[in-house]
Amino acid sequence: MSDRSLVPLLSNIRIDDSEKLELFKVTVSDASRVFDEAHFKIRGRLADEAVGFLKGVAFKRLFLYQGLQENDWISATSEMLESVRARSVFLYFEDHRLVAPSDAFKSVVEDFESLKLDCLCYSFFRATQLHAKNVLPFYLSETDQLVAVDFDSTNLPLLGKISPRYLVFSLVSLVSVRYLKSLLAQENSRIKLYSRRFTALASRLFPYPGYRKVFHGLNSFLRHVNTGICINDPSAPFNLEKMWWELSAFSGKLKVGISKNELFANYDDDNGADGESLVKRGLYPFSVEPNFLPEDVSSTLVKKRIDLSQGQRFDISYHSAVGRIRTPPIVFISVKSGRVFLKGPGGESLMVPGDLRSVYSNKGAVLVADEAAVLELQIFDEAF
Repeated sequence: MSDRSLVPLLSNIRIDDSEKLELFKVTVSDASRVFDEAHFKIRGRLADEAVGFLKGVAFKRLFLYQGLQENDWISATSEMLESVRARSVFLYFEDHRLVAPSDAFKSVVEDFESLKLDCLCYSFFRATQLHAKNVLPFYLSETDQLVAVDFDSTNLPLLGKISPRYLVFSLVSLVSVRYLKSLLAQENSRIKLYSRRFTALASRLFPYPGYRKVFHGLNSFLRHVNTGICINDPSAPFNLEKMWWELSAFSGKLKVGISKNELFANYDDDNGADGESLVKRGLYPFSVEPNFLPEDVSSTLVKKRIDLSQGQRFDISYHSAVGRIRTPPIVFISVKSGRVFLKGPGGESLMVPGDLRSVYSNKGAVLVADEAAVLELQIFDEAF
């Protein structure tokens, strides 16, 4: 196995806040250990800082496209793709992190290329609408890492019955340049119309995925006059994703890879499968303890008194039931009387009356009373 993939990384992302910049620095460093070549367009308020960091990352060949316009993701990404000479690309987004061993992911990339596949979704493994065990009717071949299947006009109705909400293209994908260009060409109409109010109205009148079918039907006529109605703002990438019944624009068979094992995970989004995100697994934030005080948190804090006897152990883990979490829940601990040990990933520390500490509640911290103690917990959850 080669040290790095011959498949290049392609990315057109927005970095607007420090949280996304922190994620970017970690996940792009991970990616540089897998991919030799990278093509980047970075937008947003912190784009210059992100580009500065990127220039120090160990890509052997780095191509930047900062001069491209930022209001039309489809058009700009189409221009970027013209500079790619490889058969396939890895579409990188900063909020997905590699959770599989690097060698396992490299094997998936190599298998993808050797089998000449068109698409493989590399993230949201638990939330996927189609697993390796669901695809026997479409089976082509397999390796240790993935199953290869094919879809075309003859078996799409069956695919729709097996997985009614399956995406034949997800943004978080390894994708052949041929397939990606066909998708971009389909969406790259000269006139792109978008109204947040119209999208909101359509989604209320025709619940998901019904409103997607409405847009698909309208666009099938409007494309004759080089016009398209976008579900999402054209500056965002999400208009490119396609459900199974939108495959008609691609000619021939679509050869899809389905990973047998999880490769990446999103940092904050369960995507319908509770426990999918890095937050829910205690793998994010990357820091051990938050740098917050109770007064820094705008949401309501729920207060809870805890009485512990000497030697009693108390687990202060708390997981939000919300499917998408931007700020992980935090527990603020203050000691009213007695002494307790706070134990967590950052080590062990003794807390005495008057002490105040905060912990991310997904990191598995526990309290152990060194003597009888009274504590006040203040719990932050953005859902409160």
